[in-house]
Amino acid sequence: MAGEDWLGDVPKDGWQATHSWKMPEWVEPIIIILILFPSMYLTRRRNYSVFRRDKDHTYKLLDEVEAGSPSPRSSNEFELLPKPDAFPPKTRSLCGFMRIRTPNSSRFARNVHSRILQKFPFLVEMFYWAIALALYRGTGAVAQLIYGGHREMWDSAADHGLALLDAEAYFFGNGHEGPKRWLEWRIQRWFLHGSEAGDYRVWFLTILNRGYALIHIPGTVGFISYYYATAPTHRRFCTVRRTLTLTNMLAFVSFILIPTCPPRLLDEKYGFVDTVNLESAESVWMSGKFVNKLAAFPSMHFGYAFCIGCVFIADSGVLTGLINKAFNYVFRSSDPDADAEEEDDEDLLLKRRSPLVRGLMFAFGLWYPCWILLTIVGTANHYFLDALAAVFTVMVAYVFNRFLLVFLPLEDYLLWACRMDKPIPTTGRMKNLVVE
Repeated sequence: MAGEDWLGDVPKDGWQATHSWKMPEWVEPIIIILILFPSMYLTRRRNYSVFRRDKDHTYKLLDEVEAGSPSPRSSNEFELLPKPDAFPPKTRSLCGFMRIRTPNSSRFARNVHSRILQKFPFLVEMFYWAIALALYRGTGAVAQLIYGGHREMWDSAADHGLALLDAEAYFFGNGHEGPKRWLEWRIQRWFLHGSEAGDYRVWFLTILNRGYALIHIPGTVGFISYYYATAPTHRRFCTVRRTLTLTNMLAFVSFILIPTCPPRLLDEKYGFVDTVNLESAESVWMSGKFVNKLAAFPSMHFGYAFCIGCVFIADSGVLTGLINKAFNYVFRSSDPDADAEEEDDEDLLLKRRSPLVRGLMFAFGLWYPCWILLTIVGTANHYFLDALAAVFTVMVAYVFNRFLLVFLPLEDYLLWACRMDKPIPTTGRMKNLVVE
């Protein structure tokens, strides 16, 4: 295809970000810090002292509550254990097939590190996401091991990327030949030509480049912080958190088994331009030798955005009937009375929002995934099928999010090994729960 006319269609010297701005590498970590630590402080348990251990501690078991199942209908529903030696084992269910007993770490509630967590329970969420980031960092190495080497993995990833483009061209090719049959190529060319001409598209593309780097990690962390503080119930928050976590796990399996080269890393003869790196706008979290550059399918940029958008639409109440039925189906527990009361609490808290706030939440829920879709395609970082796969991944994760409860026994043993008690969350009405 070297002699095709489209080769002369490449903007001279690639893309020149004449209106771009440089951003130091320390900006992103500072943004994360400015999100996490204020969130940790704002969601702290008030009227609770880390160092007040001069009297008998009131211990509270959190068997199902700490797992994200229905929170107690009143503080009296916690089992009070005034004796320090009265800590019976917890009973956990493994996918409903068997029940096992695990250590009860409530006996360690008076330890300083336990009381720090009790004061700042959002630290637990920070720990969960640190684990997810660490697992992502390992997907590239595992994929390389499976495919038998770096070169073999990259060759397979390029083939997978081209296969996605050809599959899309079957529906969106519009009879074009060469790269013009690829919708992603045509969209990026529109930005590149406008950028070369110096019109508004040069600013538009620069915003997309920066958005690709800054929105994915900081935006998702910001959402977790926001929803931890504003979710009507802890049960609702945990379902969203588990959905995001299981989405990550499913995506990581795909990254390992189906490494896929993003359009920007395909051979330059295909005409895609890596605008993010040309503008030095790459995220500090997505750079370095431990980053999997072949993690295009599915797109977690769009997966996170789609999940976040659905949460805002659901909480806006605009589509209350349909979406809440789906939420309540996934939130169901073994206690119908608890479910009914939780649903009443959620409905009451969601209805307190003004019509203006509801409208803005619904509009944001629609706009955010669309903006991310334009970002990942316009910067040649993903294919449309990546986004479609991400939607499917999120939906599967949502339906089966309770699968992650199988890890509760492991968490119990980890807490026991660390001599630490898991804190009572401060989400929803549980923020007013008095803990001594």
